Amino acid sequence: MIGLFEEVLTAQLRKYIGRELKVAVGEELITGVVESVNSEFMKLIESTDSYERETKTRAIVLSQISYIQVLSDNALVSL
Repeated sequence: MIGLFEEVLTAQLRKYIGRELKVAVGEELITGVVESVNSEFMKLIESTDSYERETKTRAIVLSQISYIQVLSDNALVSL
């Protein structure tokens, strides 16, 4: 069973599908494009800085996120 906070966070994150976010999980800062969100996980497509522009799909547990920053052309929004 998920609580009200988790429901609101999930609904808010779904609005950012297809947009780039920075997410802090523990000591790690992950930047990627939101692919999908459910009540427990968020999937990000993380681009690597390698020559071939590889991507990795990262599944992030919502309860482990400590900070989210939405990156956009016009402004930065922190959740």
